[in-house]
Amino acid sequence: MNAKHTEQKGNLKTAVLVVVLILLVYLLASFFADQRFEALESDTRLLISEQNTILATIAETTARNGADLVTESIVKDCSLNERSSFDTLLGNLNNGLSQSQLVELERLFGRCGSFYSERKSVMVSRLVRETEIYTTYVDQLSAILDEDVSEDYKLSSWQQLSVQEQRISELFAELVVKQDRIINTLLSGSSPQSEEIQTILQEVNEVQQTLIVSNTQVATLRSELVSF
Repeated sequence: MNAKHTEQKGNLKTAVLVVVLILLVYLLASFFADQRFEALESDTRLLISEQNTILATIAETTARNGADLVTESIVKDCSLNERSSFDTLLGNLNNGLSQSQLVELERLFGRCGSFYSERKSVMVSRLVRETEIYTTYVDQLSAILDEDVSEDYKLSSWQQLSVQEQRISELFAELVVKQDRIINTLLSGSSPQSEEIQTILQEVNEVQQTLIVSNTQVATLRSELVSF
């Protein structure tokens, strides 16, 4: 009887020990899992913060129609002398240029005319790409926390800014095309007062008005995201 009782006590102790060990393993696994999630959350928040700084820098540079080192290495302007001549001829376009001046303007246009538009386009492309990366990080944090944190990080506003900047870039490119049309139309013999030129100028004015409105909207949105 005593032997049986001793055996039962031994089995009970073994069972208790097994339960304790299982519980310990569970607690340790939970602890390390929590540690990993906390580390992942911390790392993701850091990535978001760093990405936000990148976005703010690109947004500020784009706002003043500037360029960072990456963009400057991609888009090159014409020489200083060519830029000076191009700007002078373009500024006098409405006053009437001789045929030789128009020919020179057309030549310089091919080298200088699209520089600012192309630079703007590359900067906006960078903004769009960095916004996509930012979106990935914010979505990752939402998944880690099992809650939507996009509003906390103004994700929608950043996405909206990139879309609006894309639209402005397209309008800039449209102006360049219309400038080229004006030069070619004048080269074909039309006068600055001709109906064809006036039609293009009206189109230019409409694009410029749209740009004014778009720039105002973007400036308001940008001010909510970036402190200058």
